[in-house]
Amino acid sequence: MLVTTLLTASKTLFILRKKDAVKIARYILPVFSISAMLLFAQCDKGLEPPDEDLIPPGVIQGTITYSGEWPSQQSLVDLRFVPLTFVPSTAFDIFSDLDNLRFSNRLQYFVEEDSFKVTDVRSGLYVYNIIAHQFGNNILADWQPVGVYTENDGLIRVEGDTTTIHIHVDFDNLPPFPPE
Repeated sequence: MLVTTLLTASKTLFILRKKDAVKIARYILPVFSISAMLLFAQCDKGLEPPDEDLIPPGVIQGTITYSGEWPSQQSLVDLRFVPLTFVPSTAFDIFSDLDNLRFSNRLQYFVEEDSFKVTDVRSGLYVYNIIAHQFGNNILADWQPVGVYTENDGLIRVEGDTTTIHIHVDFDNLPPFPPE
């Protein structure tokens, strides 16, 4: 009799537990599913900044003033404004990301002042902004900065707008390259 009572009690307990589990599953599973969907929908990239491809390209324009003795005509192969999102260690580094490389048209030689405009500049932070001088025929290696943008700690932020800057080039006091 005791064994029968125990067996009956354990079956009832098992059935009760099974019914409770079904009830709990009916309520918890939908709540859990909805919570999980909301969590994953809201945290698609976590704390990552917004995709800069969604911000339209911008423009960097400016003026350049020159002082000092200009290099010889032979060594003035090219002169351009070049905004970079990184600090290069070599002239080759400047060309490491050709898809995103932007630069001005050729600047004038032997003038006191000139202006430039670079359009279709990808939105982002530009940390090394230079007047680049090509002094030889090797288009990938014969470059040096002759002027560096220094205002605002040298930083230019492009966010689909037009940014206007000024750079001074002193040919008698060229910036170090690679930068210190």
